[in-house]
Amino acid sequence: MATLITGGTGFIGSYLAKSLIDQGDRPVLFDISPPGVILDSVAGKFDFVRGSQDNLSIVLNCIADHDIQRIFHLGGMLSVPSEENPWAAFNANVLGTYNILEASRIRGVKQVIYGSTVATYSKDIPTPFIDDATIQRPTSMYGTTKVCGELFGRYYSHRFGIDFRGVRIPSVVGPGAKTAHMSIYNAWAIERPLQGQPYTLMCDPETRCPVMYFKDVVRALGLLATADEAGLPTRIYNLAGIAPAFSARELVDEIQRQIPAANLEFNPDPRIVSLLKELGSLAINDDCARNEWGWEIAYPLSEMVTDFIQEFNSHRGWYL
Repeated sequence: MATLITGGTGFIGSYLAKSLIDQGDRPVLFDISPPGVILDSVAGKFDFVRGSQDNLSIVLNCIADHDIQRIFHLGGMLSVPSEENPWAAFNANVLGTYNILEASRIRGVKQVIYGSTVATYSKDIPTPFIDDATIQRPTSMYGTTKVCGELFGRYYSHRFGIDFRGVRIPSVVGPGAKTAHMSIYNAWAIERPLQGQPYTLMCDPETRCPVMYFKDVVRALGLLATADEAGLPTRIYNLAGIAPAFSARELVDEIQRQIPAANLEFNPDPRIVSLLKELGSLAINDDCARNEWGWEIAYPLSEMVTDFIQEFNSHRGWYL
């Protein structure tokens, strides 16, 4: 099955591409940015198409030229850039997702796997937890665009029969992430000390943010993509990540336990604090993912930091 990854040269897209290549696939990576050093080791084993998903013609041509039958739709703008430029976020995340689905309808793509976010939740939640039936009323542009994408996908599923399925991903932690967003401190607080640099966390020490290690994210996307459609009534699934969510102080303590020389401090940014505080106080329930396609995480906090350090040191040239 020919596979397209939008956002394919980005952080998760690159690692997903490597995972698919290891399984014998030759994915097509669609992105506005060229492949980075993370993909150097698999050069020649994927195809790259440079383009923007807000251009329907380019998306249609890419799907037709490569006879695409499955799309991992990961492309789009993240939280902080979306707040800084909501108009560009609309084009990338709303129009871009519409184009992927419409092109899939026109070209007969069988399956679309969507990377959504737990940032679709924010206000008016009457319970101390979030499950797959919880109301979605985000206050951020990023969350708003992702809810729109989920609804587009549900519509194209029941109206046109596209096998649409997705996951709401918490903040992703892993080496090599370059784009700033509200919860990037979870990754950079580990990576900067490994680069010999100090790092300031722009959040309160007691901030709790749902996070998930990048290897777990890639594995979740693969598991969901290969699950039997008949057993997926929920369609779009919460992923709780590391639960219960740890505080920023607990993260710093674990990092300094494993990297004693880590120079980390806090200087809360009111905007970042505001974006994080609503979601961080709630527990995420991912029972539907666990029950319908066997999901479970492999990297809790200590194991995540340990593996992050090993990954960074094994491929230091990628990240310096």
